[in-house]
Amino acid sequence: ARKFGIKDVAIWHSSISDGEKYDVWQRLYKNEIKILAGARSAVFAPLQNIGLIIIDEEHEGAYKQTNPAPRYDARIVAKRLAQFHQAPLLLGSATPDISTYYYASNNNNLFKMLKRYNNAPLAKPEVINMQEYGKASYRGIISKPLQTEIVEAVENGKQVILLMNRRGYSTYTQCKSCGTVIECPDCSIPMVWHSEGRMLKCHYCNKELSMPDYCPVCGSDALSNSGTGTQKIETLIKELYPEYRVERIDSDILTKKNAHIELLGKFQKGEIDILVGTQMIAKGLDNPNVTLVGVISADTGFSVPDFRASERGFQLLTQVAGRAGRGEYKGKVLFQTYNPEYYALESAKSQNYREFYNKEIQSREDFDYPPFSQIIRIIMSSENKFRAEKSAQEVALRLHTMVDKFGFAERLDVLGPTPCVIERINSLWRFQIIIKNKLEDKGHQFVSSFLSKINAPKDIRMTVDVDPLDIL
Repeated sequence: ARKFGIKDVAIWHSSISDGEKYDVWQRLYKNEIKILAGARSAVFAPLQNIGLIIIDEEHEGAYKQTNPAPRYDARIVAKRLAQFHQAPLLLGSATPDISTYYYASNNNNLFKMLKRYNNAPLAKPEVINMQEYGKASYRGIISKPLQTEIVEAVENGKQVILLMNRRGYSTYTQCKSCGTVIECPDCSIPMVWHSEGRMLKCHYCNKELSMPDYCPVCGSDALSNSGTGTQKIETLIKELYPEYRVERIDSDILTKKNAHIELLGKFQKGEIDILVGTQMIAKGLDNPNVTLVGVISADTGFSVPDFRASERGFQLLTQVAGRAGRGEYKGKVLFQTYNPEYYALESAKSQNYREFYNKEIQSREDFDYPPFSQIIRIIMSSENKFRAEKSAQEVALRLHTMVDKFGFAERLDVLGPTPCVIERINSLWRFQIIIKNKLEDKGHQFVSSFLSKINAPKDIRMTVDVDPLDIL
């Protein structure tokens, strides 16, 4: 607005009021707005004569709407919109989506900014091998080198960011007698202990339970909270440094309106010494007084059973490393890890996207993952596990038959059905069929035509997700 004037510029996102939305919509129809800045839904705004579309941080999963339907990817919509208006589409990121980088490179549409804003040098991350430092760490979590750097930064009047990409206090509650892990009664995932409110919470359906006194399987009272989340990191840091000003920011605090804005405002003003948070602190923070970024567990995310796990982990580590040393002060970044030689971690340490891309793209090609195919995910779900599985088997069998009939077997790879990694959510049992489409639009149309002829029974829910964010 400072550059182009407030009359020609407007914003569009879910937090603006209905009245503001109506005013912006009317001005768009009258062609009074020249620049619209917004979240993913802004791609549907009725701009009259589009000359340029810019998608910043294009690798972000938030551009894909998965739930509720309709499922759409704002990047794909923007691409079609740019074609319709014959306008250029600019996708920007320091850690581009693998497929985006592949297509840009192959089409000679890759442009590189080799210098950081203000020409500030990138802070090169240092790796702390927890196999070596773990036993001497505070509670086995905060290593001595990280403790030393935290004290040095804060005592010099600088600020610290600590990333732990799991919220809650512990990540699971387990009986030490029989090994039972307390799971959500409606979802097949462990419940997470939250010290605030002293409740077990499911991070998928939001169900809350009181901590049981005894194991529901063997009756033992040997229940123990294990694993580490942001609440636990916050507690440990406050124990270590009671005189420092420590705050936590994750999605749990977003229940209070504007709480995150107030916290980030305090951090920007220097009223917080150490900010503990999840991935929401890894992007966008531009505080020149931050000289230290510590990643408590750099391994988190790499072990997720999903083909994008390495890419997501690399992006997160690279983005959070960029929060240090953004001003005149030199920054330091520390990665705590039990697997220091993992290729994605090594590339994040050297801040070398191209090195990571070269290894990752070879793996994608070997296993026919995007960009060498398009993933189409079909989920059959029901409150009755047997019915969900049988429905998935029937759909997969019919699809295999049709693929063979049309001679597409080598270009349409149908996998499954198998139980989803998270087998049950909201009381629904889930089975998935994964299709690797190597026929581009022809394969997409074939699968669409096939699915349109399926009439699922009332007790069966069929979900189709093209280019899914994950296959969990």
